[in-house]
Amino acid sequence: MAKTGENIYKRKDGRWEARFISSRKPDGRAKYTSIYARTYTAAKAKLEERKRMIVSRPTGSCRLTVKELFSCYLSQAEIKPSTRARYIFLIEHHILPELGSTFIASLTANRFSDFLNRKRKSGQLHGGGLSAKSVRDIGVLIKAALRFASAEYHFYCDALNVKLPAAKQRKIEPFSARELAQIGKALLPSANYKDVGILLSATGGLRLGEVCALRVSDIDFQAGTVSIVREVLRIKVGEKTQLVVQTPKRESSIRTVPLPNDMMACLKRAVSGLPENAYVLTGQADKPMEPRTYQYYFASVLRRCGLKRRCYHTLRHSYATQCIEKGVDVKSLSEMLGHADITTTLRLYVHPSMDNKREAVQKISFLGGVA
Repeated sequence: MAKTGENIYKRKDGRWEARFISSRKPDGRAKYTSIYARTYTAAKAKLEERKRMIVSRPTGSCRLTVKELFSCYLSQAEIKPSTRARYIFLIEHHILPELGSTFIASLTANRFSDFLNRKRKSGQLHGGGLSAKSVRDIGVLIKAALRFASAEYHFYCDALNVKLPAAKQRKIEPFSARELAQIGKALLPSANYKDVGILLSATGGLRLGEVCALRVSDIDFQAGTVSIVREVLRIKVGEKTQLVVQTPKRESSIRTVPLPNDMMACLKRAVSGLPENAYVLTGQADKPMEPRTYQYYFASVLRRCGLKRRCYHTLRHSYATQCIEKGVDVKSLSEMLGHADITTTLRLYVHPSMDNKREAVQKISFLGGVA
């Protein structure tokens, strides 16, 4: 709800959003820019500061270098700690060494494209080219900073028109229904609070970081649901890494997921006796599960079941595929997975089995047994 007379709102994720008119579109309509803060007071202060900058800033051209632009962007943008750590690494190691002293006014579309092509061919720190995904990440970051410059200084850069390379999607082979049953058979009889994370991802599509951050208080046994309101990530800070617990990056990831009755019964047994504020996978209030440690544990479960090694995220893909094959509509599945739209669900998470393909083609046969 907005504060009276102000364009400041409290979002579902708890942050405050302040909106202001940063420019006008060619048809005269207002173009709004949002800024974010953790409190109303901080949001209002940022909004007032931004309005003062609008009054005094130059228009038409911008004498900022790429290095200066990123300094402004990182100091003013509301960015999650994990994202900020990734951005800083890309900026310091891949962007500033080549473009740091470049004025953004001279960063043309051709120069930007040439820069990305060089990264693709020889962008690694120790030789060799970067992956399409890494090049795309660098391009997305530079474009985000240029859009920031556009809003802040009424400056337009034609590098924003450059089409970024598509990241090659890693092929994931989901678990079959038989393989999921094997995993369930291995864990269910004596499932403790450490085991239920794997079962939660298989029956609810939870991400690894979401499972590691789940607390007992997030479980609603009466409604048969779990609430996803945080995630655990390991990020790089300087030369070291640290574990952080944060709200999910996207608002759509904050969600309530229904679970099967047998999963809820298993969950109730596993967390029995744990305090409300305890993390489900560790049983401790002040120590979430380390995602890498849980990856290793999942690998040991697969070995125990005689299944080939696959990444933890395969459970989420398997859940999506099983839901589609059981007739769950795509819109509902998309919301349960925490996707912003169904396109992501259909493009990345649905893997029809060969049995389902065979069943589908039989439905369209017109030969009627005459062959």
